[in-house]
Amino acid sequence: MTELLVPLHATAEVDQLLSAQGLGGEAAVAYFSFEGPQSFIAARDANGSLAPLIGFWPLPARGVDLLEVIASIDENGPRLIDNYARALPELVGAVRALGAELEPVESESLGWLLAACSLVIGMQEQDVARALGSVPALVQLDVAVLARDRRYVVDSRRLLRSLMSYRIAAVPNHVLARSVFDSLGEFAANGIRRLLRDWRVPIAVCAGDLFERNRFIAERARRGLTRPGLQLCFPPSPEES
Repeated sequence: MTELLVPLHATAEVDQLLSAQGLGGEAAVAYFSFEGPQSFIAARDANGSLAPLIGFWPLPARGVDLLEVIASIDENGPRLIDNYARALPELVGAVRALGAELEPVESESLGWLLAACSLVIGMQEQDVARALGSVPALVQLDVAVLARDRRYVVDSRRLLRSLMSYRIAAVPNHVLARSVFDSLGEFAANGIRRLLRDWRVPIAVCAGDLFERNRFIAERARRGLTRPGLQLCFPPSPEES
């Protein structure tokens, strides 16, 4: 796995958020982008440079390969894929057909991870609309951080496996979608808190278009970062800007 390279616009977004509040210097950062190629938890030094510490496991762009990497997680993986195929034959057929004409390629993009989440549960437009409304209950998804190739990464395969298991159990899609948002917001807060355990800085920044456009991810991250003396920087929502 190659080393994470921080896009210039990510650094610029963090700088802009800090400047808007009259802040600067060292900060713990969560950068989540739907459109960008990479998202990460990072440390910002006094000179404004970002050092990514936790990224996301790259996922294959072909559906067949996606199912294979989920099956490869552990000894229970193949059984899960078999159960998924038996319970949801049309859905697994759609997954297997995705990108069949493509060469093998992987992506660390959160945009692709969210697309893969929609794909494995068969998300429809009405499910998205309901997920953006009032959801009475959520499910706990597996969001694990692992060491891989000298880097720490969120094991996106396990998130997808959780969704498939709940889909087999007939949990409604709008609940699963909202649970994905909640899990990403919770991970952002947990990642920053993990960083701050050993590195005492007074500022946490949540930057990137996902925090700007998805209020559920932003709200969950904000709830997880309420602690005395910690100053928070979030992008303004579309309603605020």
